[in-house]
Amino acid sequence: MDKTGWIVVSLCAGLLGLQWYYNSTKEQPAPAAPAAITAPADPAAAATTQAATPATPVAAVTTPAAPAPAVEKKTIATLTSKDSEGKPVAKYNFCNIGGAISGVEMLGQVINSTRDELKGTDVSLNSNPDAGIGALMFGLSNDRAPQFDQTVYEYRADLSNENQVTLVGRVGDLIVRKVYALKPLKQGEDTIEGNAYVLNLKVDVQNTAGQTLNAQDWGLYAGSMGQISKDESAYYTYYVHLEDGSFEKNGASDFRPWLGKEKERSYEKDFDSLEWAGVMNQYYASIVKPDKSSGNNALYAAPTMYPLQVSGDKTECVEVALGMPDFTLAGKTDTMMGGLKSFSYDIFTGPKLNLMLDEMTDDFRMIDRVMDYGIFTIIAYPMNWLVNLYHGWLGNWGWAIIAMTITIRLLIWPLYRKSYTSMKRMSLLQPQMQALKEKYPNDQQKVQMEMMKLYRDYGISPMGGCLPMLLQMPIFFSFFYVLQTAAEFRGEGFIGWVTDLSQMDTVFSFPFLGYEVPVNILPILMATSTIIQMHMTPATGDATQVKIMRWMPLMFFLFCYTYPSALGLYWTTSNLISILQTIIIRRLPAPQLEKVQKKKGAKKSFMERMLEQQAALERQRQAQQGK
Repeated sequence: MDKTGWIVVSLCAGLLGLQWYYNSTKEQPAPAAPAAITAPADPAAAATTQAATPATPVAAVTTPAAPAPAVEKKTIATLTSKDSEGKPVAKYNFCNIGGAISGVEMLGQVINSTRDELKGTDVSLNSNPDAGIGALMFGLSNDRAPQFDQTVYEYRADLSNENQVTLVGRVGDLIVRKVYALKPLKQGEDTIEGNAYVLNLKVDVQNTAGQTLNAQDWGLYAGSMGQISKDESAYYTYYVHLEDGSFEKNGASDFRPWLGKEKERSYEKDFDSLEWAGVMNQYYASIVKPDKSSGNNALYAAPTMYPLQVSGDKTECVEVALGMPDFTLAGKTDTMMGGLKSFSYDIFTGPKLNLMLDEMTDDFRMIDRVMDYGIFTIIAYPMNWLVNLYHGWLGNWGWAIIAMTITIRLLIWPLYRKSYTSMKRMSLLQPQMQALKEKYPNDQQKVQMEMMKLYRDYGISPMGGCLPMLLQMPIFFSFFYVLQTAAEFRGEGFIGWVTDLSQMDTVFSFPFLGYEVPVNILPILMATSTIIQMHMTPATGDATQVKIMRWMPLMFFLFCYTYPSALGLYWTTSNLISILQTIIIRRLPAPQLEKVQKKKGAKKSFMERMLEQQAALERQRQAQQGK
């Protein structure tokens, strides 16, 4: 194989390696169930509420731990948000235990699953069955599991405002009041569709004891995330945060170093400027953003195992809490109420829709980074914008993918035509190149030098035929990441057997060696069209390179077979357009193999500089042999 072949193969292998790195599988750790220490209710409030008091957050008051009150966990209030067209998009369920959001239902966004019992079930965010988003946490530490607030909260109805929910509970000597409110879609003259997935949470904590009360290492739970069902990928389960304009993501695997003891949790208190934090999976995210007075630049994260929404199968998750600043509350006196401390947060729980998130960046700076396009961000963003544009015109995501693919192929048409011509002219050189190999059978360096002279004399670039492939590889991987993280394609069908562009287009399965082997049509069409395209392309390179290229369709087929059908649709469409372009080029006048005349004063070409270097090396070699 010549240098050109090795360059192409190395670049392809490098891109595949990068793709593997960003999608490496994760081991599943043993579950670390959070322990909860509860306390008996304050006698004065026993008629209305029961309480749980943390073991360490209140330094001036200690209460013996007691079993949790025997109160059934239930939903005591709900809020439903709507988009700008009045369509309900999210339903928030508020739980009595902890006064938190026990689940956020993505209305109309169903679970992707081949199991009949899961079909048609709305996605519900927050995998933790025992704690909700917005719950207080106590005793955040690297040494032990924190304690969730187990207080029983009451719902205080407010008939004057149907867009908010007020929950009140007593945590030992503290009265905690939480107000959850839907965020308006209108911001000035603009409509922010993403605000339909945002709640504002205000937390008031007031001291009712007669002595000063100190609180340390408190946190607000931001939720937990894992895969939605076994049919969706677990690779994109991360906890994320934005610190001083720098986006960071970590997975459960970060708690399992190659060497050393496995970490059960992480509690960091030295962030410079923690703007927001949360968790995400392949298609959804839960992000909590404190206002400037409500964060102390502390972040708690831990890997855990929680059951899938309906099936109950355990899956690896990560959970996050934002640290609250330490605070002191003055004691109650005969003439004055006890001290009061207030916190405020914006909570986003919704789908990862690139254009929607981009509109939200004024309030949630850089929240669009949760799309997780990796090193291909600069190409993936415009591709996502383009496919959304075509969907707005065509009304179907499958046709939008086809339209986007046609656009890309048209943009690279001049380059593709030039590449094909270069490959055709190079194929005409094959007889002369073969003659050189026969003339210098034992001197590979001489063969390479003479081949460079041929390239120079006929004005042929050996890399000319590779440019479209090199250009298409980053485009392909960019679209791959668009498909892997965009919720737009979930549950969206195309034609016939393609019922969900985010899943394989399986028409049936057959048993083989104890496994169910799916039959997917689009990858088969993709591999077939790739073979046809290769047979229509002029053969260049040595025999080894030709053999490797013959195996490429199989490599692409295996790579594409188990990925979303949208990827197979894109690749197949690209191949078909390439075949059509090749037919058009072959109808044009055939390129001629003619020597080029170098103009006087023209700069030396790349091939001429390479020849000079090769000649210098040859002279050096001959000089060494003559000694």
